[in-house]
Amino acid sequence: MENSFRHRIFQLLEHEQNGFARLINISIISLIILTLVILFVETVPEIHKEYKSWFHTFEQLSIVIFSIEYIARVWSSAELNPLTPWKSRGRYILSPLALIDLLAIAPFYLGLFIQIDTRYLRAIRLLRLLKLTRYSSSLSTLIQVIKNEIAGIVSALSFLLVLIIFSSAAMYLVERNVQPEDFGSIPQAMWWATITITTVGYGDVVPVTLMGKAISIVITILGVGIAALPAGILASGFTTEMQNRRDEFQAKVITSLSDDGRLTHEELRDLEHLRIELGLSVKESKSLIRLSGSGHLTSTAFKHCPHCGESLTHHHIPPH
Repeated sequence: MENSFRHRIFQLLEHEQNGFARLINISIISLIILTLVILFVETVPEIHKEYKSWFHTFEQLSIVIFSIEYIARVWSSAELNPLTPWKSRGRYILSPLALIDLLAIAPFYLGLFIQIDTRYLRAIRLLRLLKLTRYSSSLSTLIQVIKNEIAGIVSALSFLLVLIIFSSAAMYLVERNVQPEDFGSIPQAMWWATITITTVGYGDVVPVTLMGKAISIVITILGVGIAALPAGILASGFTTEMQNRRDEFQAKVITSLSDDGRLTHEELRDLEHLRIELGLSVKESKSLIRLSGSGHLTSTAFKHCPHCGESLTHHHIPPH
């Protein structure tokens, strides 16, 4: 009985995308957005003073809901490997999404035992924004891209840091005597080097010597290309990740078609769930199915069964 209930909770929180599961997701997303809006509004002194008790009550209510969600996810994560439930839970607790969920509620409970400046608590509550990555395929894709390309990104940022250090040292040597307040030390010069290499160029600190201006020209030209490296890596990684997801979806379609050359009701439902999980659009998925040799699908593919018209994402579907 407990295992079946646990399995149901796991499906609602982690796999199902429609019906009651969608209602849960929409409710949590709405609560996250509402808590962030209130966080911004309560920083206005007049509003915070007038509605302080209301804000406090709402925060307590949101903490209760987020805590229940976190506990339910940890408890039901035993379904990942029912043979070793506690090991599964421990692995889930250390996963990025679970850590984000924990950080979203931890400041409130810490405030019950230790004295924390409320301004810092408000800032930490902004971490709830990261909870949206669980419900947004675009954000989850971006996180996956960063994980895939982390080595290249670190290399690019390391090279950028080396250039900043060398640029700061060079400007310190040629400008320290004429502008000791801005280039009196290498750490001071790093402000100018950073905003110059990243092509922001606030103009609050500029070289005045001929050698300093010559170095600035070289650094600015190098900065145009080097500062753009991380963005280029992310763009390339995003394209690769989306192509990998299309290939995964197409491989699933080909496997489903391998038996009799057509997609059954159950296969269509599985493909719809995979499409949502991978963050593909209906148009993309239909094109991939056509390319895989299934041209019999109607324009309502992935929304309703082509045979009986029933919703493909309904949890209980009767056999044809």
